[in-house]
Amino acid sequence: MSGQDQQPAAENAADAGLRRLETELKAARRFGAKATKQMHAAVAADLERAERRARRAERRAAEAEARATAAERRARRLQRELAEVRASTTWRAGRAVVAVPARLKRLTGR
Repeated sequence: MSGQDQQPAAENAADAGLRRLETELKAARRFGAKATKQMHAAVAADLERAERRARRAERRAAEAEARATAAERRARRLQRELAEVRASTTWRAGRAVVAVPARLKRLTGR
């Protein structure tokens, strides 16, 4: 083999190696694009789920706050009602009537 015969063989080998590398690069780019799309889809799905959970938590918190406000209003109303009952003449008279027997019971030890 002469030097000229080796040159085309070397060029063919280099071209074949270059084509192989280009094919691998094309496949890697395709895989990279697919992996990126899949990752973006997964991140978007995770974000959507997290947003739904946050909205549910906010809704539950608002409902709990409304229940707490209603309970506080009811407690204040009942406290006012109890104060009115204790301030009434009927309550005081009843306490006076019951006070004497209760005191006697305590004194006698029964």
